[in-house]
Amino acid sequence: MEIYAKAYDVKVWRVIKKGNYPLSAAAQPLVDPEDIDSYTDEQMAVVRVNNKARNLLYNAISGQEYEKISSCDTTKEMWDKLEVTYEGTSKVKETHINILVHDYELFHMKEGESIEKMFAKFSKIISNLKAFGKPYSSGDQVGKILRSLPTTWKTKVVILES
Repeated sequence: MEIYAKAYDVKVWRVIKKGNYPLSAAAQPLVDPEDIDSYTDEQMAVVRVNNKARNLLYNAISGQEYEKISSCDTTKEMWDKLEVTYEGTSKVKETHINILVHDYELFHMKEGESIEKMFAKFSKIISNLKAFGKPYSSGDQVGKILRSLPTTWKTKVVILES
């Protein structure tokens, strides 16, 4: 979502993460939100960015998710509610990370498992860790895969490592 919002407009991502784009100290506050003819250019630009951010979130979610955020007043409030719903609180995130790290550390290829299946499972763990902000370098990943192969692959591993 971050990349999509930034590609749409960097200011939109700022509104989603930090709240409505502020007016400068020189600009008067909006007296009547319905009287758009009286807005200064700066006020109109701020209103546009704030509305683009709300629109982006509304269009990015399903009808079921809309129900969760329809009562929110600001884009940041919408984002925070979606974030807690899908990623959980910081404690929940920490628990997810710990479970994924545990899965990564204990990862191994099962006997009779195809290399494609094994790699798909490994890729899922890696992408989930990256999504939670705990990426592993390519070198670490390659080393982990080589160490996780069963002994029947030992000859191939030795050749790859040399």
